[in-house]
Amino acid sequence: PQKGREDLCWRVADNFPTERWAWQELGRLYSAGGNTHGLHRLYSAMCSLTGGDALLKNNVAATSLLLNLDLARAHEAARQNYLSRPGEPILASTYAYSLHLQGRTRAGLDVLEKLSPNALEKPSIALYYGLLLSADRQAGKAAKYLELASSAPLLPEERKLLEEAQQRQTTEQ
Repeated sequence: PQKGREDLCWRVADNFPTERWAWQELGRLYSAGGNTHGLHRLYSAMCSLTGGDALLKNNVAATSLLLNLDLARAHEAARQNYLSRPGEPILASTYAYSLHLQGRTRAGLDVLEKLSPNALEKPSIALYYGLLLSADRQAGKAAKYLELASSAPLLPEERKLLEEAQQRQTTEQ
């Protein structure tokens, strides 16, 4: 039944792009199912249709980074999004993760450490902060943020990142 619903929503979205319910239902289906590829497809289609705001473009970049797709474009989009709104925590976390993937973990931590302590404690941001702290061998500091992230609804690729960082924590202690 879910595949049929998904197909129907794509047909509606493709033929009647102003029918927001179809886009929203696709987002709900893919989020609930932990379908990162589906979310990437959805965000990319929405960007193509609307030009996309910074948050939508960020979602394309973030899912690209998680899926290892078109990395050059994803890194540049993450950078541009962050520069357009450097105080936006979700944009900062995507850019920091992008920097980390490029071997610039310390620069990524610098980006995140400009955010407020409250922002860093939001589970979706805490994941990336904890991940970068762990990669920077700051196990003690990372533990709090990785624990906060463990309560978040994460995509499968994010859950894997969390598990890898937690394993790194136990081997370093």
